[in-house]
Amino acid sequence: MEVSHSTAEAAGVTGSKPLHRNRAYIWLLSGNVISVFGDCFSGVALSLWVLQTTGSAKQMAAVQICYMAVNILLGSFAGTVTDLLDRRRVMLLSDLLRATVAATLAVSLFLLEAPFIVMLVLVTLSAFSSLFQAPAFHTSVTHLVGRERVQQATSVIHLTDNIARIAGLSMAGVVVALFGGFTAILANSATFLLSAVCVLAAGKFASPQAQPQSSEKTSFLKEWRQGLSYILVDPLTRSLVLLNPLLIMFFMSSLMLIQVMAIHVWKAGPIAFGLIEMCIPLGYMLGAGIIISLTKKLKRRGWLIFMGLLLLGPIFYFLSLMNVALTALPFILLGGILFAFCTMLMQIILRTEVRIEMQGRIYGFMGAITSVAPVLGLGVSSVLADKHGVQLILGWQGLLMLLVGAVACLLFGPVRKYN
Repeated sequence: MEVSHSTAEAAGVTGSKPLHRNRAYIWLLSGNVISVFGDCFSGVALSLWVLQTTGSAKQMAAVQICYMAVNILLGSFAGTVTDLLDRRRVMLLSDLLRATVAATLAVSLFLLEAPFIVMLVLVTLSAFSSLFQAPAFHTSVTHLVGRERVQQATSVIHLTDNIARIAGLSMAGVVVALFGGFTAILANSATFLLSAVCVLAAGKFASPQAQPQSSEKTSFLKEWRQGLSYILVDPLTRSLVLLNPLLIMFFMSSLMLIQVMAIHVWKAGPIAFGLIEMCIPLGYMLGAGIIISLTKKLKRRGWLIFMGLLLLGPIFYFLSLMNVALTALPFILLGGILFAFCTMLMQIILRTEVRIEMQGRIYGFMGAITSVAPVLGLGVSSVLADKHGVQLILGWQGLLMLLVGAVACLLFGPVRKYN
């Protein structure tokens, strides 16, 4: 299978307007922000419902397992579907299905008092519908903004996504406390409907689809295998698909250990713990802002990814040596900035270099791997921390991350050499 990286002309990318004048991009971005904001309401309401109704940590774990299983088993297939169908229509159907499921959840749990298994089925259906929205949205953005504006558009997406998530989580608890879980989940259903309205308002835009070079029809499984072959054959895509989950696994498990240290070692109170929790999203937003401001000046992006990866390990190691929360805050903030640089630059490279008609499949495969890696990292880290102490494990994990980063820098040459 021959793999060639896309250019704006070869891919048929039509986006050339400044982002603030790109009507379709602005509407799709607005819909994404609204749905991310509203999804936080269901997350908080459902977690409280499970804990208050069952009081079981196993039931909470069952919900997370359902989400993970859907991503692992169906993520790559959902990505293939988005490549083969009109992506605007896929986003619209996904939003409408998510709105319907959320409304059904609210009625079932709070009016009909449905059993736990009903909630589990509906949550699984919601996770399934969400699989299609993300790859359709991200690949549509790539097509709409054009190659020269991918870096700026990606940074804006990550920045607004974090703002929406922070605002949603901060308001979700208030809404649930004042109006109850029923209202919170119904509000989430309304945000999905608003997201669908934004997709409609974006208007029709060309949606490049994988087209066979001959008139011979290809099967769905053949299209799915083409996506897998693309990853296996193309060294740059393969390196990024492996590197992204690896980074997220180390970062998420280290972040969990820092939270444990904040309580058991640093004896952080509510204010200090809130500041620690704020540092990561704040650092992420600062990183996104820096990338936006350096849109045309940012060079040697591959080296920047590995510099961030190699610096995160020592940061986590130094955090393991600290005994006061106040001195840790600048390092945690820096960690958020470096994590933003690594993850966003990898997304920018993928959107720039992978052929547009293949991007849904690539995001699907990467999403399936990424859904597993953090769970494994969190599981191993938590067990070892309980047995040997959180400071020791965070320190060793930082050193291991430095070692793995150095090995990845040597093995993933296509990323390291990318400008």
